[in-house]
Amino acid sequence: MQTVLDAFKDTVMRWKGMRAVLAATTLVAAGVSADIAVAQSGRLVIGSVNNGEFVALKELLPEFNRLYPDIEVEFQLIPENEVRAKITTDVTTQSGIYDLITTGPYEVPMWGKAGWLEPLDAIKNDPAYQVNDIFPAYLDALSYDGKLYAAPGSAQASMLYYRKDLLDAAGLKMPEAPTWDQVVEIASKLHDPASGLYGMCLRGLPGWGQMGAPLGTVINTFGGRWYDADWNAQITSPETSAAIKFYIKTLQTLTPPGVTQFGNQECGQAITTGQAAMLYDDSSWAQVFFDPKTNPHAKNMAVAMAPVKEAGSKPSAWFWTWAWAVPKSAHNKEAALAFIKWVTGPDYIPYAAPIVGWGRMPGPARASQYEPGSAYSEFATPFMAVLKKTLATVDGVNGTHYDDTPYRGNQYVQNPEFQDLGNRCTQEFAGAVVGQQTPDEAIAKCQQYAEEVAVMGGYR
Repeated sequence: MQTVLDAFKDTVMRWKGMRAVLAATTLVAAGVSADIAVAQSGRLVIGSVNNGEFVALKELLPEFNRLYPDIEVEFQLIPENEVRAKITTDVTTQSGIYDLITTGPYEVPMWGKAGWLEPLDAIKNDPAYQVNDIFPAYLDALSYDGKLYAAPGSAQASMLYYRKDLLDAAGLKMPEAPTWDQVVEIASKLHDPASGLYGMCLRGLPGWGQMGAPLGTVINTFGGRWYDADWNAQITSPETSAAIKFYIKTLQTLTPPGVTQFGNQECGQAITTGQAAMLYDDSSWAQVFFDPKTNPHAKNMAVAMAPVKEAGSKPSAWFWTWAWAVPKSAHNKEAALAFIKWVTGPDYIPYAAPIVGWGRMPGPARASQYEPGSAYSEFATPFMAVLKKTLATVDGVNGTHYDDTPYRGNQYVQNPEFQDLGNRCTQEFAGAVVGQQTPDEAIAKCQQYAEEVAVMGGYR
């Protein structure tokens, strides 16, 4: 598989050549052309996750309406677990609630195959859109049978964030590529609940895309997986069960109280409020954490690669993008396509960042914005080296240690049943975190759920 940065140099050269076709106008600077800008009208209903980049985007709607004054936008920002359920119901039932949705590489190929999403050929084939500037791995992850069904709005993996000032004061040093044992040892030495400082934060909120995302990478690096080559569930295998027990113990001993209510947003806030010394989470937090406008500890932040079980083993970062897709049942597809061109176009991030700040921008999915001398590259200097290494090594197809893994996906299993399976299993693991059951009991229940999926789904 071609990883995100495999073709970095070639992509940048293609981008430089294609930049010449863009006119230096305000409309083009925002990622659209004048003839398109006057052509669209009507009401556009958007269903989106409520991450910071989308909150900022909602504030930028006046900029969009300067280009498209006849498009009325209703932007619904919804917490991650809720929005996944609402969007899934809308798309799979073709009910037509949303004209435009935020989704990702788990759902898009399945929904594209089912005929539930609108192909984005018109966008992909538009020279002004510069599709060759987008990292190929994300385009591949959002395609089915050669057709693109969603446009990536970000390039996301996972990294370890930490407060360098706290480590320095304790005489500690974080390796660039740490093991989980090293991370836990450092976190344990910084952990001081009496003073309101916790060693680290990890997502404990149930949900396949909440707790399940970092836990999935821990399972991978411990040598575990959800299923073996014959679709036998592997939750009770020594490797997978050890990973789950490790994750549960870390939540119980090193994280803030009430951690089973901590998802993506809450863990990010644990860093900016000084509650946690470390966070293993999405690479998109780098924009927030290294911007003094969004993090009072920005000057003291540092990053490391996603932790692994054994030094030198396969990298363990997850693979994701919040992407934009148009349901087949959408009522205003033309307006939706116009919005996608604007928000994922080549100049959206450079245009929007000076307005709302880098700390409220997504991690770019375009190679040109990682080029030395670009505005993003200059902002990202403190974390760019680790981010590039992470994006260059992440495997969105098979994050496990096994070549015969029967499913696609890194921190998830790409089949329709996994959304429910991941939700149910993480509910059980959260129950173990708070002492409602033992880790072994939670693991046994997840094993049973996974076996039922394999049989009833026809995989075995």
